[in-house]
Amino acid sequence: MQLDHLFMFVPDEQIAHQMMEDAGLRVNYARRHPGQGTRNLCACLDDVFFELLWADGSDATDESRNIGLERRSQGHGSPLGISWRGDAPFACEAYAAPFLPEGVTIPVAIASRDEALPFMFRTPGGQPPVARTDGLTGNRQMPRFAHLLHCELRVPEPSKLRPFTAPMERLSVVSGKPGFHVVMADAGGREAGSFAWQAPDWPEKHP
Repeated sequence: MQLDHLFMFVPDEQIAHQMMEDAGLRVNYARRHPGQGTRNLCACLDDVFFELLWADGSDATDESRNIGLERRSQGHGSPLGISWRGDAPFACEAYAAPFLPEGVTIPVAIASRDEALPFMFRTPGGQPPVARTDGLTGNRQMPRFAHLLHCELRVPEPSKLRPFTAPMERLSVVSGKPGFHVVMADAGGREAGSFAWQAPDWPEKHP
């Protein structure tokens, strides 16, 4: 398993833009997820990327509701997400994401049914940002940032998450308010900067 990207649900687009700016990241692309009811902002390194997403008020399909994404986008459960490339040594279920071509599904860790855990899935593309051919990643964060050196993922109960993240190099899990601290390197492998995202406070939630 290789870490593909980390993501976080936030209350709205304004907060997402501010978090990207505060982190010193350039937004490489933004996408809408029809049928999932979300939009996102993404900032790419060569090997991983970081995503912020929020509910955009559009309708979500039954598939998206059943997999738990609608509730998470409304501020329920863990706001964090982890995506990997490669095979996983734990059970997954197929999510027929409505914005993907017919017949393409996303393997989602069955453990993600537990809202206390981050949402975890295998990326359908299987390629790091530097190798993607969809034209979205552009120059990524080059020349300032090129690679991920390390990410510290913060969750309330790290022991519940570690069995799933253990195969991923450069990722550690510690106790804390949901968020992550990222250290990045330049193209020469030298430490070039870092940022921390902590889950923002949400407006009053409704069942």
